Formats: sequence, C-alpha cells, structure tokens
Amino acid sequence: MFELIEALVLWLLVLIPSFMIAGKVSKKRGDPFVIGMATQVSFFLLSAVVMSLIGNLDEYGFRFSLTYVPKAFFVGLVLSAVVAPIAYKLVQSYIPDFLPDSVSEIAVLMLILAPLGEETLHRGLVEGYLLSHTSFWIAIVFTAVIFGLVHILAFRDAPNGFRIFIVLYAFLMGLVAGYFRAISGSLISAYALHSAANLIGITGWLWLERREHNEACGQNSLG
Repeated sequence: MFELIEALVLWLLVLIPSFMIAGKVSKKRGDPFVIGMATQVSFFLLSAVVMSLIGNLDEYGFRFSLTYVPKAFFVGLVLSAVVAPIAYKLVQSYIPDFLPDSVSEIAVLMLILAPLGEETLHRGLVEGYLLSHTSFWIAIVFTAVIFGLVHILAFRDAPNGFRIFIVLYAFLMGLVAGYFRAISGSLISAYALHSAANLIGITGWLWLERREHNEACGQNSLG
C-alpha cells in the first residue's frame, strides 16, 4: 500500500509542474499545439529527471528493444478500431478543444508527442517504479487506473457518456500498453501502441469534423 502512495507522489511530482507550465504557456499563447507540446515535453523531461534521480533509466524502460513493437502497434490499431463505433455513437459532434487546426500539427501532437510524454510518465516512471517494488499485475493495473482517470481532465467538456467511455477506454489501453512495457522491459512497445490507438482516434475526429463542415455548407447553400 505504501508503494502505491509513493508512486502517486512521483506521478504528481511530474503532473502538477507540467500542468503549471502548460498553464503559463496558455496565457502567452492560446495555440492548442503549443500548449500540448509544452505539456508533453514537460511530461517527458520531468519524468526522465525523476527517474534518473531515483534509479537507473534502463530499469524504467529506457532500453532499445523492438521485439514486441509490431505486435503492440497492431493490437493498438485493432482495439481502437473495435471501439470506434461506440465512440461515434457517444461523441455527439463533440470536438476536443485541445486539437490543433492543422492536420500536420495534430499528427505530430497525437502520434509522436503524446505517446512520448504520457507513456514516459505512466509506463516509464509510475509503472517502472511499481514493477520494482510491487507485483507484475499491481504495477500494470494501478498505472492503468490513474492513466484512465487523468483523461477526465482532458475531456472535461465532453458529453458525459463519451467522457465515461474515454476513461474506460484509456484504462483498457493502459492495461495493454502496461503489459507490453512490462514483458519487453522497454517503453518503445508502449509508445507504438499509444501511437496506433491515437491514429485511429484522430482519423475519426478528422472525419467527424469534415462531416460537420460539409453539413454546415449544405445548410448554408440551401438557405
């Protein structure tokens, strides 16, 4: 039990300063891409600093291993595609305010920066610490729980049903990403799975956004 509290403290040591940095950036620049970049880069760098202070970066997943990467990427694609129809029914035309306007910026943020930042914090720092101090499954499940719950903040303006769905979905993906990270000993498989899942997600958002735009244009032409 004490180990879980310690893991939470380590998580907050990165999460709170990262959100503070993002808040200061948002006051100077209201650009969602800049804010998202500041958040994810802070997650990555602060997590790396904390990990280097309390242990060896290698034991926290900073090791090169491609053994499970193709499988993790494929599983991320499949799981995300399977749940996509449920998300579509619950989303109610909601578009997250943290998505940039540019497709290229969305791709960089969601396919590169978010996996690097969020996985380094959760599967690297938190799960890495718990793998060394608790059991295999406690480390995976506990990390997945906090990973799911933190998505409440990101989707606080979403419809209730969709927000609940996102939290459960993030928990599920956290379990799978945590499993691949644990059996591989490397964060690369978790990065790959997260990026694959986001690939399906942003494809859906872009399709929804285009559909809304086309419908609005159709109504204007009729008017």
